[in-house]
Amino acid sequence: MSDSLEISVVMPCGSVEPELDDQLEALARQSFDGVWELVISLNTAAPDARRALDRAIEKFTATPGGAAPSVSVIDSSTIQSAAHARNEGAAAAKAPLIAFCDSDDIADRQWLSAIVRGLEVDAAVGGHLDEEQLAVPGQENWRPPATPGANPTFMDHPYLVSANMGIRAEAFRSAGGFDEELVRGEDIAFSWSLLRRGVTLGFCPDAIMHYRHRRGLKSMLVQHYLYGRGMSQLLARHGLPDGSSGNAAMLRANGQRIENMNAVHIARKGAIGFGRLVGLVQEKLPKRHAKTTAAPQFSNTGKR
Repeated sequence: MSDSLEISVVMPCGSVEPELDDQLEALARQSFDGVWELVISLNTAAPDARRALDRAIEKFTATPGGAAPSVSVIDSSTIQSAAHARNEGAAAAKAPLIAFCDSDDIADRQWLSAIVRGLEVDAAVGGHLDEEQLAVPGQENWRPPATPGANPTFMDHPYLVSANMGIRAEAFRSAGGFDEELVRGEDIAFSWSLLRRGVTLGFCPDAIMHYRHRRGLKSMLVQHYLYGRGMSQLLARHGLPDGSSGNAAMLRANGQRIENMNAVHIARKGAIGFGRLVGLVQEKLPKRHAKTTAAPQFSNTGKR
């Protein structure tokens, strides 16, 4: 085993909830035998959050048989957003490779090893989001697959999901990090910035992250409405990765294929469509950016 630091795992944390213990335990039991660090980006100034986080970290470092990485906590509470938390965490990362995960998911034991192997081939990689292990009963078929055997696409262009991705630190910095002004879709904007720089987005099917969705129809519809707003912001401000303007795509459907369409799928797509329309209107009105860019605070998940 090399003594030099090989990879930093950056995890945003908006609040300290019980799910965090499960993720920390999973990270402590990674099969990766290289030297790595965990950077937790605490995106809340709540008085009890740091104390609760310190207790969780104490259990993490005491896990029997764990990889025992070094752990650092940085304060990213000045701007309440997952994009800001990830950027601050990446800025504090010391390794030449960076992996991102969320604090309420559960990393497969081989996850970090698979990310590192993938980064030996490509400068940026996404992993598989397993939606079965942590599925909410009755909600299993509410969404299309997050990673349908490959990195997902928007407007026929691929992107990495920030809940399960790895990147060489140099490539992260050259792309400028995540756009903190977008309501949502910052991982798409970031990925497209990489594509414009000629970076191939690899996919590691064995880098498995067990993914936790929100509970309840209302929370899902709010989430997807915000996704829609973010999509319009993204297209208006960044355009498509091939360099063309996003104006022609502003009202074009993404074209996700959904088998066995039901009422929930229709409501979800309607929420996205309404969000995209609202976002389009906001982007076309003058001097609106300052009022529309702030991203609502996320909870413990990082995925908002």
